[in-house]
Amino acid sequence: SEFILEGCQLAQVVRYVVIEKARFTQVRFNRCFFLRPNMSDLRFDKCDMSNMEWKESKLFKIEIENSKLTGFKLIEADASNCKFDGCVGELTQFRGSKFDNSRFEKCQLRGADFRLADLRGASFSKCDLRDAEFYDAKLQGTDFRGSDLVGIKARPDDLKGAIIDSQQAFDLATHFATLLGLEVRD
Repeated sequence: SEFILEGCQLAQVVRYVVIEKARFTQVRFNRCFFLRPNMSDLRFDKCDMSNMEWKESKLFKIEIENSKLTGFKLIEADASNCKFDGCVGELTQFRGSKFDNSRFEKCQLRGADFRLADLRGASFSKCDLRDAEFYDAKLQGTDFRGSDLVGIKARPDDLKGAIIDSQQAFDLATHFATLLGLEVRD
C-alpha cells in the first residue's frame, strides 16, 4: 500500500495480492501472473505489461497510460472506474471481464479479444479496434464513436444497443453485407 516503483523489472507469480494507492512508472513486468489480485487506486505509466496476466481480478480506479499491453490478459476480471489511455495492446485478452464505467482512449487494440465481456456503459474513444472480437459481449450503451471498427468480429446481435457514429454505421453495414455475400455498389 502507498508506494512508488520506477524503472525496475518484475517477474513473478503472485496469488491473492492486495495492492492499493500505488504508482508504477517505466516498470517492466516480465510475464508476471497475478491470480485473483485485488487492486485499487493504481496508476501504471509507460510500463511494459506485455504477456502479463491478471486472472479473476478485482480492479477499482486503475489507470494504465502510455503502456505496452501486447499479449496482456485480463481474464474474468471485475474492473470498475478504470482508464486505459494511449496504450498499445494488440492481441490483448479481456475475455469474460466486466468493465463498469471504464474508458479506453487512443488505444491500439487491434485483434483484442472481448468475447463474453460486459462492456455496458464503457467507452472507446479514438481506439483502433480493427479485427477485435466482441462475440457474445454485452454492449448495450457501449460508446464506440470515433474508433476504428473495420473488420470487427461480432454478429449484428452482439452489437445491439451499442453507440456508433455515422461512419461506423457505414463501415459495419459494408462489413456485414460482405459477410452475407452481398455486393455493395455505388
